[in-house]
Amino acid sequence: MRKSTIRLCLVLLTLFTLFNSSAFAQVVAGKIVNSATNNPIPFVNVTIVQEEGSKKQIGVASDENGIFLIGISQPLPIELEFTAVGFLTRRIKIEEYTRDLEVRLSEDYMQLGDVYITSDKTSEQDLKAPIETIKVGLVQLQSTPSFNFYESLGNLKGVDLTTQSVVINTVNTRGFNSSTNQRFRQFTDGIDNQAPGLSFSLGNIVGPSTLDIESVQLVPGPSSAFYGPSSFNGVLEMTTKNPFDYQGFSFTAKAATVSVEKDKSKFLNFGDNFISDFSARYAVAFKDKIGIKLNASILEGVDFRANNYDNIGPGEVYEDTHSIENQSINLVNVYGDDRAALLIVPRAIVPAGGEGGGFSSSVLDTALYVTRQGYREEDLVNYNARNLKLNGEIQFKLNEDIVFSVAAFYGQADAMITSDDRIALRDFDIFQQKAEVKGKNFLLRAYQTQQDAGNTYNVGLLGERIVQAAKPDEVWFDQYRRLYLAGRGFVGARSFANSQFPGNYIRRFEPGTEQYDSVRTAVINREVSDNGARIFDKSELKHVEGMYNLTEMQDFFSKLTAGGSYRLYDPESNGTLFTDTLGNDVTNYEYGAFIDFAKELSDKTEASASLRFDKNENFEGKFSQRLSVVHQLKDIHYIRASFQRGFRFPNVREQFYNQDLGDKIIIGGLSEVTDYYQLQGNAFLQNALNDYNDAVAQTVYDEDAKLQGAKLQHLNILADGIVSQERFRGLEPEQITSFELGYRSLVQDRRIFEVTYYRNYYNNFIGNLRVVKPRTSPSSDLARAAEQANSPGSSDIFFVTANADEQIITQGLELLYDISGSSGVNFAVNATFADIIQNSSDPLVPGFNTPPFKFNVKVGHRRISRNFGAEFTWRSRTEFEWQSAFVDGTVAGFSTFDLQMSLRMPSINSFIRVGGTNLHNIGQYNSFGGPEINAFYYISFTYDPFQSR
Repeated sequence: MRKSTIRLCLVLLTLFTLFNSSAFAQVVAGKIVNSATNNPIPFVNVTIVQEEGSKKQIGVASDENGIFLIGISQPLPIELEFTAVGFLTRRIKIEEYTRDLEVRLSEDYMQLGDVYITSDKTSEQDLKAPIETIKVGLVQLQSTPSFNFYESLGNLKGVDLTTQSVVINTVNTRGFNSSTNQRFRQFTDGIDNQAPGLSFSLGNIVGPSTLDIESVQLVPGPSSAFYGPSSFNGVLEMTTKNPFDYQGFSFTAKAATVSVEKDKSKFLNFGDNFISDFSARYAVAFKDKIGIKLNASILEGVDFRANNYDNIGPGEVYEDTHSIENQSINLVNVYGDDRAALLIVPRAIVPAGGEGGGFSSSVLDTALYVTRQGYREEDLVNYNARNLKLNGEIQFKLNEDIVFSVAAFYGQADAMITSDDRIALRDFDIFQQKAEVKGKNFLLRAYQTQQDAGNTYNVGLLGERIVQAAKPDEVWFDQYRRLYLAGRGFVGARSFANSQFPGNYIRRFEPGTEQYDSVRTAVINREVSDNGARIFDKSELKHVEGMYNLTEMQDFFSKLTAGGSYRLYDPESNGTLFTDTLGNDVTNYEYGAFIDFAKELSDKTEASASLRFDKNENFEGKFSQRLSVVHQLKDIHYIRASFQRGFRFPNVREQFYNQDLGDKIIIGGLSEVTDYYQLQGNAFLQNALNDYNDAVAQTVYDEDAKLQGAKLQHLNILADGIVSQERFRGLEPEQITSFELGYRSLVQDRRIFEVTYYRNYYNNFIGNLRVVKPRTSPSSDLARAAEQANSPGSSDIFFVTANADEQIITQGLELLYDISGSSGVNFAVNATFADIIQNSSDPLVPGFNTPPFKFNVKVGHRRISRNFGAEFTWRSRTEFEWQSAFVDGTVAGFSTFDLQMSLRMPSINSFIRVGGTNLHNIGQYNSFGGPEINAFYYISFTYDPFQSR
């Protein structure tokens, strides 16, 4: 049994030890009627009256027949409050548990003033917010068809949800999406969820469970003026339930099947790959002064597979084995076959003229691309998936306004992700600790994140290492060329090169053999710096921040807040990821301060602004600004215009990254990193090499010319592509200037309509510049360097973090129509358009990776009958291009259907959910080279007396 599993058992044992009979909530149930007509009143809010100062109310809503049931955990007597639109609020003292309470409410005939009754998803304050904010409450999170709440974020307007695993999804908005999204920030109760060695959040592997989540807030677009310099694409804030307002014991047990195999004869393919997920939560409060909560969850099962075996090299896409027609097969999820060598071979010998019939020495050459045979991902990894999460929190109410809390979060994961290569997370740990003091007008918070890669290894590098362990590239390609010239043909040349000749090499390792398993295990257990594939990463992040609300101290501004933060990164990879080799400790700090204020210009117009200053250890300080104006047109119709200018400092990966992936080397953009490789004057831009090869091939084909002459003819293309002395002399912070115009209204008190247009201008955009460095410097021998650049045995490919030469522009249009309300009806349609404009001559690869069009439709009702609800969603994405350090390609568009049905069982304070995502098992990919997302069918049972519905 794993140590982590033993830990979970101990935690659960502790939970059940704490859990005694008082944890089981007693109930009060009954019916609410109109006192004048005796007709039932539907959807009345029933809440437990809390002591003054409590932030939240625990309660339920009656059904369409006025029936309600509410769990009680605190000692009697208590007071219940009953509120409904058009009726006078009533409070009733409860001194004993009952299930037949009759509550009579009187109609309220008083004329209401200028008060707006809004839906349960939005408020007047939300409608006139200076920046676009998407808020998702507990009710909506519970009803959306998804295995867990985090996956449901993919249904929100403008959101790109990239599924990497059954455990890990990444969230992004407004372009430059990736599976390593470094421009989007994610928080849980104020803690940045990023893994400090990766510089991005690994989904929700250390965040809250579905039992503990209370709400989610998404801010799309740049928010660096308030959240800091990395908040370029958006911010996701997750808030958990506090132990004072959500007490008692609750648990959820889930089971799911993943349908990996396709069977078109069946509409539903339930498959035989299973996933289990168990979560438990316990919270208790003592005299409303001390609150304690504990959470534990574990998910285990089988992961999605990356099984794209299409050929992205020369030839047809369906060619998956080397043949006489094609010796340059490169399959997407096969590793070790990525770099092709350009070999020069005789094509024909031309008879000389004259009677002698002799032969001339003139030879017409041709070019032949050749790759080695790699290994499929399924032969390199197992697809076991696992996520253990433990967290606990203690809150102390120092007085009515001030709360001191300490919290800890632990997450461990086994999963497949796509970074700069395919990565197998194995025993990957993240541990976070937080201490916080929060008052009515101030906040002081400090936290630390520690990461341990455990037994994580690079799958693409593993395949490359196994290929090279049998015979290095420089030997293999040389043997291949010699044998082909000797008349052995393609098959003979490849067979000989794969042999152990000349005796001091090893025959190609075949999957399934003892020899293959032995070398695979040896490579996995050795670190990258020791010619292995295992990643060592024990990076840390320390952060402290504070803010103070000055609004009550002055009369001029309607809002005035000031704050600041300090952050320290401490990467530790033993040289496997960063430049932190022996004797070269790497750290990086940032600090910043901001002021945020708002001013009412009139009864209908309010302006708000933010100003922030940030400084990074390796870059000069920069200012970020935001200015927004919100104007009320009439009733509840608001128009918003905003201008933002922000900066993004390169993160620790973009500064210090230094990893050999076998087929390429990825490095950060600081001069101290790039200078080591001496690329200036000694390397070509990869796009120049590709243009040169295309021009040579076209000339030979069109003019039947000698290859050598064609190469000399086009050397000027390579000369223009030599890396100049001005390149790679350091990075500059990325700058964005953003303009946004939005309209939001509430029609008939519950129909939300939104339109948002944005346009972003990026200067010094940070991406990767791809260069090829041959053994011979092109500055000294251009022709020889050109020969070497086309062979994996005599050249290296570098992906260098760099700034774009030209400005990059993105724009988008987002629309939303949403019907919501306490009646339980839930209908929403949203659509998104996104576009990028980049100068075609700029060699930098930006990786926009976003569908031009996205559509989401949601139809459902929480109370189709008294205890039954259902929701259906349709999601559609159009085709788009994907660019990454791992692989480039086209991601096909898709449309998929999700469904969930919910059955409430009030008598036992429980409910059952049954559902499925991608019901028809339509093969779909969120990223090129990532896993195929298959049908997901699930059932869950939840016991939770205090869950509002």
